[in-house]
Amino acid sequence: MAKAIETLEVGELRFLTTHRTLALVARTLSGSLATLSESFGPTDIWLGAHRARRIPRSRGRRLVVVQTEQILDADGRAIETKLTRRRIARLALQADLFVDWNPQNRPFYGLLPRLLPRRFLFGPYVFGPGPRAQSPGEGLVFVGNLNAERQAKLAQIRDVRALPMKAGIDEIDQAIASGAAMLNLHSLPGAYTEVPRVLMAHLAGKPLVSEPLAAPFAAGESYLLPDAPLTAEALAQVWQGLNAVAARYPITEMLRTPRR
Repeated sequence: MAKAIETLEVGELRFLTTHRTLALVARTLSGSLATLSESFGPTDIWLGAHRARRIPRSRGRRLVVVQTEQILDADGRAIETKLTRRRIARLALQADLFVDWNPQNRPFYGLLPRLLPRRFLFGPYVFGPGPRAQSPGEGLVFVGNLNAERQAKLAQIRDVRALPMKAGIDEIDQAIASGAAMLNLHSLPGAYTEVPRVLMAHLAGKPLVSEPLAAPFAAGESYLLPDAPLTAEALAQVWQGLNAVAARYPITEMLRTPRR
C-alpha cells in the first residue's frame, strides 16, 4: 500500500514527502522562502529520495528531488543508505534536478554527475537571503529522536533542554527561541552534517553547537564542539561564520533549474 504524501504549499512551490520528520523539514525549509521576492514558477520539491522508487510528476511543474540520507562521512566511510546508483540514475532522469545536501556523498554517485552534470547539485543549498541576526537566550536546545545513545550524550552536557521529534510544533518553536544555541548530536557514527538541524538553528538566530560536521562547516568557525567553552564571544564568532556559509549556499540555487 502506497504511503500518503504530505504536501506543504508555499506560493507556487510544493514540498512533498511521505515521512513525518521530513514534513517538519519541509516546514523548516519554507522559512528560507519567507523573504524571497523572486518567482520560480510551479515547482515540486520531493524530500527523501530513498522513500520512493518512482515519484509522481505533475504536468507543467518542475521536479526537484532531494536526497536526505547520510551515505558517507567526512572521511569517505559508508554510514547507511537504502539508495543504489541505479535508483539515483532513474530518479535523476525523471527529475529536473537531483540535490544532495551533503557534498561528501558525491563519490557514492560514481560517474553519474559527470554523465548528467546539469541534473545534480551538491551542497547545503537551503538558506534564505541575507545575513540573519543572532537571537539571545539561555542554555542549549536539542530537538530530535531521543534514542539511548543520544540520551547518554545529553547526560554529559550541562544546561541543555531536549525535545523529541514528536513534540508539538509550538513547543519546539518556543524551546528553540528560549535557548542561546542549538545542539546537534549524531544518531550514527562518523562526521557528517544534519543539514535540516543546521538550518533550523540559522532561521531561529541561534549559533550551533555540534559533534563534528562535514565541510563546508568547520569547528570553531561556523559551529562549536560540545566541549568548547560556550562564551558569548565564541557564540557570536561562530554565528558570523554560520552566516558566511549560509551566504554561499542559498536555497535559490535549488529552485532556478530550468525544466528538462
